[in-house]
Amino acid sequence: MDSFWDQEFIDDWNDQHSPRKLGHTEAPPMKAPPQKPKVESKKSFEARKTQIAEDFLDQLDSRITEGKLSELAASTGGIKIVWSKTLNTTAGRANWRRETIRKKSKDGAGAPEAPVEHRHHASIELAVKVIDEEARLLNVLAHEFCHLANFMINGITNNPHGKEFKAWAAKCSRAFAAQGIRVTTKHTYEIDFKYVWTCEACGAQYKRHSKSIDPSRHRCGTCKGALSQTKPVPRGAAAGAKPSEYQLFMKEHMKIVKLENPGSPQKEVMKIVADRWSKRVKAKADSEATKNREMITQFVDLTLEAESED
Repeated sequence: MDSFWDQEFIDDWNDQHSPRKLGHTEAPPMKAPPQKPKVESKKSFEARKTQIAEDFLDQLDSRITEGKLSELAASTGGIKIVWSKTLNTTAGRANWRRETIRKKSKDGAGAPEAPVEHRHHASIELAVKVIDEEARLLNVLAHEFCHLANFMINGITNNPHGKEFKAWAAKCSRAFAAQGIRVTTKHTYEIDFKYVWTCEACGAQYKRHSKSIDPSRHRCGTCKGALSQTKPVPRGAAAGAKPSEYQLFMKEHMKIVKLENPGSPQKEVMKIVADRWSKRVKAKADSEATKNREMITQFVDLTLEAESED
């Protein structure tokens, strides 16, 4: 039994039975991955797109209508370019309204011979979520400019893609052919939606700019098949991975704490659940430490017993 208290014996036993520790090798510092060319190009375009649009609008007005549109819209501040976050399914939209003003006499009546003034309110809306490159921006702007020319110069509002529009479109396409401008009657652009869900049965795709589809609640409109998110590919629990112990604990105890503390703010509920998790982790660690101490004691007892038999 004296060897039980022998420090040298204990050290030898620990060296013999303890798991070997691997030498610590310091990992080289992680380098940030280089940005993809597509991402860099998109950032560059976002920073320059407003100036590109304004410059090209000036060129269109100068070369296609000889400055006529800017002259007509001068009294209302000129043609305005508006970047819209609400245009989701079309690349652009031309807006025009003509305001007629007749001067009045001192008694308030409109003089028949008084000159009439027309004020043109014109703007071009551009879709933030659709226009993501310069070539697309220039073509959309040219298309909408032709609509404004059709409205303001030809006075046509009930046939937006008639022969007059096509004449303006052809003129634009010829003048800016070197820049890849080709004005057609429709925008045929592939919209880069942020989220895509695919039917597992028929393969139909559902594209959205926001995460508005819940596969647990929604089904395919064509065949009623199950939907799965394919862009971006889900990770973690959303991709079918088993939830962690912490996630399960939070899910279970959030309900319990809310029932125990009705009316408590979410922040307070989260704090209580977090405290319970911390206590659980500490209790588990203490339990593991106790088991390890008991195991070491048993090993020592067995060793001493074996020595006493010798």
